Amino acid sequence: MPKIDRTFPFFLLLMSKYGIKYPPLKQKRDNMAKASSLSASQNASIVRCNDCNALVALSELKKSQQAECPRCHNVLKSQDRWRLRRCAIIAISILILMPFALTYPLLSVDLLGITVDASVWGGVWKMATEGYPYTAFLVFICAVFLPVSFALLVILLYLAKLTHQKPRNLLFALGYIKPWVMFDVYLVALGVSAFKVRDYATIHIDIYLIAFVLTSLLTTLLFIKINPKELWNDFYPQNQHLIKISPENPPHFCRTCEYTFEHSAFDRKSHTICPRCHSRLDTPSYVNLQNTWATLIAGIIMLFPANIFPISYTIMNNVATGDTLMSGVITFIGMGSYFVAFVVFFASIFVPVSKVFIMIYLLLSIHFQWKHSIKWQMSLFHIVHFVGRWSMLDLFVLSLMMSLVTRGQIINFSVGPAALYFGIAVFLTMLSTTFFDTRLLWNIYDKQPSK
Repeated sequence: MPKIDRTFPFFLLLMSKYGIKYPPLKQKRDNMAKASSLSASQNASIVRCNDCNALVALSELKKSQQAECPRCHNVLKSQDRWRLRRCAIIAISILILMPFALTYPLLSVDLLGITVDASVWGGVWKMATEGYPYTAFLVFICAVFLPVSFALLVILLYLAKLTHQKPRNLLFALGYIKPWVMFDVYLVALGVSAFKVRDYATIHIDIYLIAFVLTSLLTTLLFIKINPKELWNDFYPQNQHLIKISPENPPHFCRTCEYTFEHSAFDRKSHTICPRCHSRLDTPSYVNLQNTWATLIAGIIMLFPANIFPISYTIMNNVATGDTLMSGVITFIGMGSYFVAFVVFFASIFVPVSKVFIMIYLLLSIHFQWKHSIKWQMSLFHIVHFVGRWSMLDLFVLSLMMSLVTRGQIINFSVGPAALYFGIAVFLTMLSTTFFDTRLLWNIYDKQPSK
């Protein structure tokens, strides 16, 4: 047996055992714990990367360090996070501020001598009671229900830690709802709405806007500092990572809780499940592909009426003017608000359409085994996964406009039929990126001949 150099990256050793090729590695920052530089020592645990399926050996990290996969640079483990106690304090602060941020006026306008207030809950209620309940429900889910649920889940997790409970379902829920918390998007929608109304009325900023801004900042901070993947390790320390592996018995991996283990468990129907989170492991890869295609195609279908029909109506002197997504951008350009026009165009038109084309390209790359740059493909996927939530900007603006410009005045505002189609399209395309399995792209890369 040939002697192995102790400085040889253990990651590369594992990859060579399984016949996996790898791209050139880049030099990282000094405060990064480099997974590629670890040798096969006893204090190293072996984990599998959720993005590229690579096996990597990790040692214990120091405070503020994080370990990245040397092949795709996905973060495998991080100590740059807050303790659950501090996160719970932030969550309690968010819940205290929520009533002021959601129900009290954020903006006010003087319209023909009448003061009209705009609030998050007021916009949702006005939209729901004036004939648009389904559109109002989409706004309610992202702007009210999920932000409150996010803070509550963090508090419940801390209570579970104090009482030594195993909160499997709470961890599931936290991982599912975290990408759908959109308070930061609503904050931008406030600015867009203010620009949209300023030509019709004088705008006043209410003091409760401070509570909304603070809630948005704290929610974003909590979003960054809490890590569901690390919480699984905290609550289930008995499920240790692998220390060694053998080619005859390759390790199993659960994508739900990102746990690498040697022996899987079985449920009552003899399906293989993760011993930590009890998620099924025997789901074929084509099921994720079918889910991705189904939600993407449904989202594409919804985008056609969303761009053809008016998304809003402005009624002045009993004359209704309908605005589509594109005509609304043109209106902002005509008003001289070029930055607002760019924000609306980027969030409402460019992001949804480009997301569809990128997802189609990635799916076709898998089906036809296109051997393109894996770095380029992964960059495209991470971009659409990050910016997809900002497409909800238009629905939030519509909700605020319904609250600011009420019926019964000379100037009225109404939601158009395209709003519901657009909201459904955003939800479906976000689900499409959630179902997509990037490991299928890396499987194509691994089959390429070495250069």
